Amino acid sequence: MLSYCTNIHPAESWAETMEALRLHVPRIASELSAPLRNQPLGIGLRLSARAARELLESPEDLDSLKIWLNDNHARVETLNGFPYGSFHGERVKERVFQPDWTTPERFEYTCNLFRILALIGDERAGRLTVSTLPASHSWFHADEERIFARLEAMSGFLDALSKQTGRLMQLGLEPEPFGHFHDTFGAIRFFDNLRNRSRRPELIERHIGLTYDTCHFAILREEPDFTLSAWEENNIALCKVQLSNALEFHMNGLESLDLLQEFDDGVYFHQTSIRHGNHTMLFPDMPNALAYARDYAEETRNSVWRIHYHIPLYASPEPPLKDTGSFIAKTLDYLHSHPSLRPHLEVETYTWSVLPDHMKIPLASQIAREMNYIAALQHS
Repeated sequence: MLSYCTNIHPAESWAETMEALRLHVPRIASELSAPLRNQPLGIGLRLSARAARELLESPEDLDSLKIWLNDNHARVETLNGFPYGSFHGERVKERVFQPDWTTPERFEYTCNLFRILALIGDERAGRLTVSTLPASHSWFHADEERIFARLEAMSGFLDALSKQTGRLMQLGLEPEPFGHFHDTFGAIRFFDNLRNRSRRPELIERHIGLTYDTCHFAILREEPDFTLSAWEENNIALCKVQLSNALEFHMNGLESLDLLQEFDDGVYFHQTSIRHGNHTMLFPDMPNALAYARDYAEETRNSVWRIHYHIPLYASPEPPLKDTGSFIAKTLDYLHSHPSLRPHLEVETYTWSVLPDHMKIPLASQIAREMNYIAALQHS
């Protein structure tokens, strides 16, 4: 089932979250094409820590949500548990990595998400997932032993919940540039260390895995077959694939940098890689890359940039801008040729509120168009 991630909606309380679902889901469903319009609509529900607490404290709201999902022919099999707090309308950047997996707050929040998922998750799904941050951010110099202890406890919690519900519960850590780990081999090293320090490594392998974001790995320029095959060979579960489109930019000269200013929104991190010849540099945010390019104009002339800015999946910007849609197609091709991998698939373009006007269409129309785009790729 293909889902759309509701982190595109600015909602922090449960009331705001439910209001966004009531407003947009019927509109999205009405614009879906075959074969999606004949299937349940997948909702990758994003709940803030506040919304999750409020929902768990209200059995009436939980019952109402289950009835609403059924009435709207919608299903939930995955939640987005990366952003703990506010995710729109203010500076997010490194704050989205807080609290991290060294803290009891992150652990309890994630437990709450799984408690909710156990109650509202699609009853026909044998596996339910939650995505989360890659443990911490590299800037925080997090204590890895504390991270391992939290994840060990989480694997035990998920094992008990899986036995209670009869469904496999999995947590997928999502590598992101400049995260505590961010690339193919960084993820493998992290999981090797996690399993080596675990008293029950079999529970780690069963319940803790990875979420693969196509935008993040397009920026790192690590091909899908390289990454996904390496993780599979190392017995790391692929829990979810988030389908997202990075912005690409072909720099012709200093004047062309002006085209990127409208994407520097000041809200989200826009990690940027610059490739010139065979050399690639990675920057923690787009302003850092812009400053470097202005200081070293000749060295970066004719370079190719990839920027962590989720543009619509179907977008085809005018040169010198470009998309990384081919990376998404390669990912879907790999999954099609490896049917034993059955990650949850989620469209995740949370940037609608900060998109330049020339890229923006009504919100429900964008989501439906993105889902139709992915369905067409899957059946091409």
